[in-house]
Amino acid sequence: MSARYLFLMGFLVVTSSVTASEIYVNNVVGRDSDDGVTPTGREGNAGPVQSLKRALQLARFGDIIILANTGTPYYDSISLTGSRNSGTAYTPFMIQGNGSTISGLRRLPPGSWRRESRSLWKVTLTRKGFYRLLRDGKPLPESIPQSGLDPRPQLQPGHWAAWQGSVYFRQDRPELPEDELFTYAADQTGISLHQVSNVVISDVKIEHFRFDGIHAQGLCDGIKLDNVVAVENGRAGVVSSGASRIEIFGGQIRRNGRHQLLILDRSKATPYESDIEESVPMAPQPAVGRRINGEVKMTLRP
Repeated sequence: MSARYLFLMGFLVVTSSVTASEIYVNNVVGRDSDDGVTPTGREGNAGPVQSLKRALQLARFGDIIILANTGTPYYDSISLTGSRNSGTAYTPFMIQGNGSTISGLRRLPPGSWRRESRSLWKVTLTRKGFYRLLRDGKPLPESIPQSGLDPRPQLQPGHWAAWQGSVYFRQDRPELPEDELFTYAADQTGISLHQVSNVVISDVKIEHFRFDGIHAQGLCDGIKLDNVVAVENGRAGVVSSGASRIEIFGGQIRRNGRHQLLILDRSKATPYESDIEESVPMAPQPAVGRRINGEVKMTLRP
């Protein structure tokens, strides 16, 4: 165990003794009409809130948002902005996941598929960009176009590819795609941070977002990720941009679409004993209007 990881553990112990408002979230029994002050309901409006958005409406400087791990993913996202969602070195703004999952998945609406040929199907989603496609809850392999070539003629059964704003899927079963359970990455980013400082995010899994699991941008400083898992997102697991600073303790960043840990502009992201999958070389992809200076490609723990 590294000295830096031990430092973070001590940091969390020290801050736990500092007075801060705790906001409880439970996506099964919570109600957004409740006050979020207690983890279980009592009389009146006392009890956990249901949604992450409601928790953020209640949160203030240096507060702690505590998610109940109900076994059901939070189909929601978090956006932290400015001083209201910041803290100090001794009283950080905190999100404690307790092993819960935040997911960007949505089910494809009925009638979404259109047949292009005998075995080739097409779906056009309202939001463009990066994609993730799952069937029966399992990610399907993506075929990435090389050098601008049309991927459809070589698309293998059970694979999908993005081409000219639509998603194409090669049928591999007798069942028609329109009769199967397909889900896709609908929401853009799991946790967005903009101009915040001294934020600790711990024990949470973030998966199946169109762009990134976590993206710190716009001069974010003192951001610490503790035992965070970011997997199967469309572009990257974790992104640091706009001269932001992130420290990553433990956790896992794997199986994301284009990058695992992506560093843009003059930012930094420092992992300590983190499992970060090596990125597979791919055809050049647009950086969504940002210049890429570097990307971490490493596996620090088998």
